[in-house]
Amino acid sequence: MQTTHRMLRDLSALVHRQLQITISRNKNRNFSENSAPMGYHMYAKGSPLGTIGGLEALRLVPPEVPDMANDAKRIMKIAQLSKMHKLEHTPSYEDDAVSRRFSVSSMNLTRMTGTMKKRKNNMFAEKPNADSSVSPEEILSARNPASDMDRYTIRHDSPYRKLWDSLVLVMICLDIVFTPLFLGFDYNSKFLDFYNNFEPVVFTIDFFVRMFSSYVNEHGELISGPRRTAMNYLMSGWAVPDFLSWFPFEYLARFDHSDALGFMKIIRLAKVSNLAYRLHSAKKAGFVRFIMLLGLVLTIAHLLTCYWSAVAVEWRTHLEEGAFVPKSLFEEYSLCWSLVIGCVNASPPVMYSAIELISVACFMLVGNILQASVFGAVAALISSLDEREAAYSKKIITTLERCRFLGIPEALTKRIEGYYENLWRETKNINTDADAFINELSPALICEVKFQLYRDMLKRIPFLSSKTLAPAVIELLILHLRTVIYMQDDVLIRKGEFGDWMGFIGNQGSVGVLDPNSTACKIMCILRKGDYFGEMALLQHTKRSATTVALTWVQIHVLCRQDLDYVKEMYPTQSEILETEISKYKYMTSGLERW
Repeated sequence: MQTTHRMLRDLSALVHRQLQITISRNKNRNFSENSAPMGYHMYAKGSPLGTIGGLEALRLVPPEVPDMANDAKRIMKIAQLSKMHKLEHTPSYEDDAVSRRFSVSSMNLTRMTGTMKKRKNNMFAEKPNADSSVSPEEILSARNPASDMDRYTIRHDSPYRKLWDSLVLVMICLDIVFTPLFLGFDYNSKFLDFYNNFEPVVFTIDFFVRMFSSYVNEHGELISGPRRTAMNYLMSGWAVPDFLSWFPFEYLARFDHSDALGFMKIIRLAKVSNLAYRLHSAKKAGFVRFIMLLGLVLTIAHLLTCYWSAVAVEWRTHLEEGAFVPKSLFEEYSLCWSLVIGCVNASPPVMYSAIELISVACFMLVGNILQASVFGAVAALISSLDEREAAYSKKIITTLERCRFLGIPEALTKRIEGYYENLWRETKNINTDADAFINELSPALICEVKFQLYRDMLKRIPFLSSKTLAPAVIELLILHLRTVIYMQDDVLIRKGEFGDWMGFIGNQGSVGVLDPNSTACKIMCILRKGDYFGEMALLQHTKRSATTVALTWVQIHVLCRQDLDYVKEMYPTQSEILETEISKYKYMTSGLERW
């Protein structure tokens, strides 16, 4: 019994110790991935390298060896995958073959010979003539929803429909101007007579155009067909104002001509809701929203001006007593407009009737609402223009407060502040993840963007630019590249340490290689855009032969040894070719000093 208890106690201690080791490794792995190139841990050890600022701050040491059991599981999984990725033979690839695309948006689909086969209910059924390929017509049909549109439906985003909508918007804007003028100032002209006859025709046609136009539902599907489009339009609520804007009420009611025309004019203003809906659904920036709000204010002022001219009968009879007596329509409109603007800003005119008192009170209430809206829109516009710089300033303040709370020395705090200042100056962003934008894209776009960014850099490496390497190998290596940002005077690699990554200098910055035979910080070589370093330690599992320092703010694209080993395991046949090219490269550089 004692032996059993002792064995259980030993087993429990072993499990607890193994759990602590696993947790420690996970913490180290997370720290390494977030703060340095993959495969490194950072410690404040080591002797100073010289007088260049920041060189004495960090020392990089390799991580612990992974658990053998985890290695065994990973090797078994990769061995199973490698069976599916083995190649029958090794083809020869030209340099241009590496530039294959990751999307088919620009493919030229040629017409195949033969007739197009219709899809059967059983998608796996054999086709006649043993032709199992999909025709270009079927591909275009699947990619283009318009091919399935009903013949009696108008496409909602066609150029003709957009041109028609522009004409309707112009008619609505003219209606907003001339209808209040007719009702408030008895404005008449030949153009207005033509417009009164032409407007109902346009609005009638627009009613049926909108009824039989396609639409996109909440799932992004294109819906067509007269029955479905008409039902959707009639149930949407926008059919009511559109119907009121053109229906001939004057022929159904017993009014004289002036009353009927005035009644019809008021009803046709319901079409303005169509303009409000279209403007609300449009894509708007901050400045555009402000312009739209200003247009709304001017429209309300125009409507109130015409309303005041129509209802202020007693005020109109006392115009002869004032200092300014209008003699034309323009002068009368200007006087009414100035009085309305005064009412909106709490400066009412002399009133002589109850309707005038109520109207002025309503004008003041509307003015308060408009002022609050305008001030709010201007404040939002200013804040949106300065939003990014405000976020940067807030980040700097938060960082400095955090440094003071942690008791970080002043010199190191200045370097941290300088890091964010350089990050903002170079990228106009405070996000430290250089690949955050790329990682937000779809998998195909991620591949294509990284391919365009890093392809030329990889082709400059002799053992990766061989024509016998398959493009899939280069693509997989490109996908494993990560971007790391270094400040001026930061140490990238240190002489005498084991390395497991190599770096490519990005679009910005330069790197200096220190003389390994000199005790002082003497730079013997400067690497710039497109240059690479650290490949010897990556390939030979040897120590670094020199120290490299960031001379400026620099972006380094990192390729780790475990990523290279992963690619070799995924493509065993290509691995042999890659090993041959690496051997050639080692032989070529055997007498050269590489880092």
